[in-house]
Amino acid sequence: MDYDVVVIGAGPGGYVSAIRSAQRGAKTAVVERKFLGGVCLNIGCIPTKTLLHSARLYKLAKRANEFGIKISNPEIDLKEVVKRKDKVISLNRSGIEKLFKKYSIDLIEGEAIVSNPSEVNVNGKKVTAKNIIIATGGRPVELPFLKFDKQIVISSTEALSLTELPPRIGIIGAGAIGCEFACIWNTFGAEIHLIEMMPNILPKSDEELTKRLESIFKKEGINVYTGTKVDKVDISGKEIKLYLAGKVEKTIEVDLILLSIGMRCNSELIHDPLRNALKINQKGGIKVNNKMETGVPGIYAIGDVIDTTWLAHGASAEGIVASTNATGGNKILNYHAVPSCTFTFPELASVGLSEREAKEKNIPIKIGKFPFMNNGRAHTIGEPEGMVKIIANSETDEILGVHILGPEAGELIATATVAMKTEATVEEVANTIFTHPTLSESIMEACEDYYGLSIHNPR
Repeated sequence: MDYDVVVIGAGPGGYVSAIRSAQRGAKTAVVERKFLGGVCLNIGCIPTKTLLHSARLYKLAKRANEFGIKISNPEIDLKEVVKRKDKVISLNRSGIEKLFKKYSIDLIEGEAIVSNPSEVNVNGKKVTAKNIIIATGGRPVELPFLKFDKQIVISSTEALSLTELPPRIGIIGAGAIGCEFACIWNTFGAEIHLIEMMPNILPKSDEELTKRLESIFKKEGINVYTGTKVDKVDISGKEIKLYLAGKVEKTIEVDLILLSIGMRCNSELIHDPLRNALKINQKGGIKVNNKMETGVPGIYAIGDVIDTTWLAHGASAEGIVASTNATGGNKILNYHAVPSCTFTFPELASVGLSEREAKEKNIPIKIGKFPFMNNGRAHTIGEPEGMVKIIANSETDEILGVHILGPEAGELIATATVAMKTEATVEEVANTIFTHPTLSESIMEACEDYYGLSIHNPR
């Protein structure tokens, strides 16, 4: 065998898996067809957050007078914003390259095909391995009547490199990608039309908080159409008409369409007879157990290609499990405490069950809430919008879910995740001393509110 472990794909699942394999003494290689870091680093998490930070600073600059700072007519330079985004990507990518050298991981560039266990074909060259970890990610989905042309109809990939902003943009799909770009482009001055066929934006998140976020979007000037689908699109030269049907029935004119309706798994590299031996769903997702095993000895799969969390950190966690098991360990993954965050203005972060999900499971629940309007630190930074919501089993006080809409929600959710991972009760969090003045105090206060005892949010 050429290697102990060959990982296909160098995204946040693949490269982490490769490093952990090497740390555990395995001779390791990674096959990558495009770039280190995968979608997350190059055309996903990192670049969008870089653009969002520029947008956030621009928003603050326009509010500078509120903080006693005089800034006259701040302007956004999209070319410089994109240049900084590219610099951040390059910096992070070079970091992965250094890690690969540190751990003596071989990087094999090219397109992989896997048709048999223990063998990978890369651009016609055979590479053998005792274990193969498939981490090939996913790609954006198109509509039957609306295909990507990379100019008028774009995906998030093209959206990240726009150096000129059209006046009117239609965003089809109000998941994380759609909502984040709505915030970026609205801040930069474009007229935004955000269209979602489900009853709420961010359909997988807690309904109470998504409705509140939707109202904030509308207050900020974003046009939001929920319970509405795009029935037809007319494109004539540079003129684009979107025909909406459902809760809202109207025709809107835009200059650009961002299509962000979902993703499909990249499992086409798996050929028969191996493909026939695996269980693959309609989205192309490979079925695995909680050890990331596919059922074929020596073949593991992780990340977007297994159609689970669709989160970079979820993929990394799966990569740790797969690599540990591929190198002689025994590790499983429990998904009950996987956090997520949509980095909108304000951010919306969650871990565990939403209120609806808990009720659907017939779990007796009780809820505690705390608004950032009552948090001193939120006022010091001028961001008092939003709230913390704690959902727990009313019989045991076990925390089932935590949802945060507000400033730095993506950072705050880590506290809730640790609490859930360690099976802390609501009472234990309520009895924990939090630093003052901080946003995180709102988590403790929400837990106190669960018992009707919040100091700063009397019932």
